[in-house]
Amino acid sequence: MDLARFELLYKSYQPGLVNFAFYYLKHEQDAIDTVQELFLDLWQKRDILILSDNPKSYLMTAVKNRCLNKLTRKKTPFQDTHLMKDVFIDNQTPLQTLEWKQTEASLKNLINKLPDKCREIFVLSRFEQMSYKEIASFLGISIKTVENQIGNALKMLRKQDF
Repeated sequence: MDLARFELLYKSYQPGLVNFAFYYLKHEQDAIDTVQELFLDLWQKRDILILSDNPKSYLMTAVKNRCLNKLTRKKTPFQDTHLMKDVFIDNQTPLQTLEWKQTEASLKNLINKLPDKCREIFVLSRFEQMSYKEIASFLGISIKTVENQIGNALKMLRKQDF
C-alpha cells in the first residue's frame, strides 16, 4: 500500500470509524485512540496486508474487534504485547535488541513468502485477532477453508529456517 492510498483510506474512513468505535467504548478519546492504533498497524503491516478495493468491511470489523478487546481488557487487566515488546527492547543490550529486530524481520520475510490468500488469512487471524468465523464471513469463504489455510501457513512457517 502506498502513501497516497493510505491517506485516502484515512481521510475517507477515519471519522466514521471513530463514531463506530464510540458506539462501543462510550468514550471519545478511547474511540479516537482505537482508530489511530488501527491505522498505525495498517501502515506498519502495509507490506503483508492485502486490502480489497472496498476496505470498509475490513476496517469496521477491525475496529469492532479492537473495541471489544479494549472492553474485555478493562474487565481483566492484560498487558498489550506491543508495550511489552517496547519494554523488553528498552531493557536489553544493543546485541539483544539487534537479535530481536532480526528475528522480527525474518518472521515478516517468511510471512511475505506465503501464497497471497494464505498470507491474507494468516494476517487476519494472527495480527488482527479476527476469529475464523469473522475471517470466513469477511472473505466470503467457508470456515473450513480458513482452518485449512491457517494450518497450511503454520506448516510452511515451521518448515522455514530463521
